[in-house]
Amino acid sequence: ISLITPPSSRKAIEDALSRNPDLTSLPHPRPDIIAPENLSQNTGTAEILRLPEVQAAISGHFLILPCDLLSALPGESLLEAWLVQAAGIVGSSALPGGLGVWIPTKGEHAVKGEETNFLITAQSTQPTVTPAPNSLRPSISQVVYSSTTDTLHDITDSKHCFQIRHGLLRKHGRIRILSTTRDAHIYLFPYWILDFLNRNPALESIGEDIVGWWAKATWQDGLVPKLGLDRILDPSSLTPSNNSQTEPQKRTQKSKTKST
Repeated sequence: ISLITPPSSRKAIEDALSRNPDLTSLPHPRPDIIAPENLSQNTGTAEILRLPEVQAAISGHFLILPCDLLSALPGESLLEAWLVQAAGIVGSSALPGGLGVWIPTKGEHAVKGEETNFLITAQSTQPTVTPAPNSLRPSISQVVYSSTTDTLHDITDSKHCFQIRHGLLRKHGRIRILSTTRDAHIYLFPYWILDFLNRNPALESIGEDIVGWWAKATWQDGLVPKLGLDRILDPSSLTPSNNSQTEPQKRTQKSKTKST
């Protein structure tokens, strides 16, 4: 477990972990604190994952949680869903995928003016294994487009509409367009995503850039080689690399994660 923070906040977090009864009573293992020198409050979330100190702490598939998380979602349910749905078939040559969480902003606990995301999903291939009671797997869909609502407004303001590409509809005959969900900033990522980041230095954020480009690459022709995904997803190439970098245009579309 690693807590990633700017250097200016390190001492306050160390003091809290050693003195606050709510934190000192937490079960082991105790978290390590990573405070990269070049990390600030304005550093993009994808850029944080590129920092050498952060990459050195990641040795396998990893889970990202936000610092302000308040959730009743059982962590083991999320992990079970990823292991069965996104991690692929054990023993196969396929590399694991990812899993993300989006939450509804409408309903009993809705907050007026709450930030939302624009999401397009398609039906996900369901494993043959029957889900357990209260499993998250029936709520999983494949993300095929992901952006912020602000980006959506910029597109509609400039083009006076939102155009859906024929390639998306050819790949997925039925899609759902969601505009009232919010990115919970909970992600289960495979180790190879670090290679994807290093090959594409223009990616700045996790939610819009990593998830967005990855989602779009699952259906848009030519995007897989442009992003270097053909090399990354070759089972013989699993180590993060700074070679063959490409620079996709910032703030466009999107990745194959799953949403709940």
